[in-house]
This record gives sequence, structure tokens and C-alpha cells, in this order.
Amino acid sequence: MKLVLFLLIWVSTGFATVHEHREHGAHSHGAGTLGIAFDGLKGKIDFKIPSDSIFGFEYVAKSDKDKKKRDEGLSKLETKISEMLVFEPALNCKITKDKIEVVAESPKHSDTVASYNVTCDKSPVGTELTFNFQKQFPKIKDLDVQIVADNVQKSIEANKNNTKLFLK
Repeated sequence: MKLVLFLLIWVSTGFATVHEHREHGAHSHGAGTLGIAFDGLKGKIDFKIPSDSIFGFEYVAKSDKDKKKRDEGLSKLETKISEMLVFEPALNCKITKDKIEVVAESPKHSDTVASYNVTCDKSPVGTELTFNFQKQFPKIKDLDVQIVADNVQKSIEANKNNTKLFLK
């Protein structure tokens, strides 16, 4: 419960800070946020990005072709997350989907939002994380990442594949 309360406060203030940090405003195609918070061996991952970066458009899918593109993009978020966010193998981390949804803010704008639970056999503190979101979603150009694990707080821009962050 403590982790959930922390995440709600952190995400609401942290993501607002990330958006203020950017000079391109709250909505920019290819720009997203990724929040990771651990309490011991359990963690929560929150991801938000304009839908264009995930399936190529932001309007409500009506045609079969658009529905297929949307579903393929959302499926990648569910099945490929462990390839996009890579923990060291010795940690034996398991990432499971909590929720993935498309949030329409207007008829022409939507964000794709995903949350995951992660459980590891060992603490990620002192290890390296690798970010490979662009392998699955090449339109992601600016991914602002914030991580909290025990007493470690880090932020990084994972703007290309194989971006690494050491949690120390």
C-alpha cells in the first residue's frame, strides 16, 4: 500500500516536472514518460506516450486496418516489455501487465498508457537497466525515465536503443 501511495504522488508530481522540463510542451509526438518505482523486490512501472508513437495515429480506430494497427501496437506493449526494459538476468525479474489502455483526450489526440508490476528475486540497486523501446517503436524519440529503488533516485533520457542506467 505504501508503494501505491508513493507512486500516485510521485507520478502526479514527477511527470508534471518532466513535462515542464521539456520545451516542446505536454504533447509532442515521439515524447513519453516512463516511471519505475521499487519497494524492496516489488515494483511498479508506468508508461505514457502519444498513441502515434505506438500505432501510428491518435484518432479513434474505426476501420479494420486501423484496429489491426492499434491492436498490434498494444500487443507489443504487453508481450515485448521485457525486451524494451531489460533487467540484469541474475535478478530474475518478472514483468506482468497491470493495465494497457488508449486514453482519448480529444477526437484527434490520444495517449497510450501502460502500467506493469515487476517482481525480482534480488534488488535492482547496484545493477544496470537497459532501455530498448525504439526496437519495437521507432517513433519514440524522447523517453524521459525516472526511477526510484530503495534510496536510489535516477533519471535518464532513453532516446535510443541500448541506453543503460546504473542504479547506484
